[in-house]
Amino acid sequence: MSDKNRGLLLAFIGIMILSFDSLFVKLSDSSAWNVLFWRGAFQCIVLVIVQLLYNRKQFTAEISRPSLSLLGLGFIFAASTVCFIESLHYTQVASTLVIINTAPFFTAILGFLILKEKLKWPTLLAIGVATSGIWIIFAFAPAGGQWVGNLLALITALATAIYLVAMRKTKGEQAVNILIVAGFMIAVFAYIKGAQPFSLSHIQMIYLLILGGVIVPGSYLCISKSTAYIPAAQTSLILLMEILLGPLYVFLVIGEQPSLNDILGGAIILVTLGIYTVWDIKQSA
Repeated sequence: MSDKNRGLLLAFIGIMILSFDSLFVKLSDSSAWNVLFWRGAFQCIVLVIVQLLYNRKQFTAEISRPSLSLLGLGFIFAASTVCFIESLHYTQVASTLVIINTAPFFTAILGFLILKEKLKWPTLLAIGVATSGIWIIFAFAPAGGQWVGNLLALITALATAIYLVAMRKTKGEQAVNILIVAGFMIAVFAYIKGAQPFSLSHIQMIYLLILGGVIVPGSYLCISKSTAYIPAAQTSLILLMEILLGPLYVFLVIGEQPSLNDILGGAIILVTLGIYTVWDIKQSA
């Protein structure tokens, strides 16, 4: 298997797993801070166990004296997670996922600024068109909390782009340790903000165990490792599949329907991303 195909496969597997994220947040039916606490705690605990079993010496050396890049990227990932969960509690899943999946364009811009990757005019045009889709979601959203949720989703998209560009620059090194640090930060922050982690039922704990112990680490390890084989912008473009799968799973299981402005804005962004993806593949062929 070629490096490019390996990277595409890892990114595809990652996004297939990650698409269940929103569904399990909704199924847990708990406060944002409780979800964040256990999502971060399970993520941290599971990955620490994995590292101790398979990479004990290097792990203990790196985690005992963490570098600034490890702490910084852990913080960025933690911030994206907090904003994502908070967004889901303020607005609909479709709104959140549509806005988050503008990350490919942020990634392209950051790749140009940081990695010196060339930013071509079709990319700039796609960014402009996708921005109009975001504006539709924002402009026609009901006043109050939903607007806040949309803004949090936009912050998540930017943080995701920063994370992917950093992973591309470092070839996915320390991806596991970054997720461990991020999980610890998330759990501590959620507890400080008022999480009551032991007030949940057994079924809620099961949902959160699957979310934090399987879905999050499994998906992001695949996504992070994919950047060692393909450009970060290409990895983030594959994430657009979540626009379709995430709301679909929530609709099928819970029955939450996206609003008309979500569908319209999402269609604009999805079509734009699709056209841009086809163009990008042809350019690299």
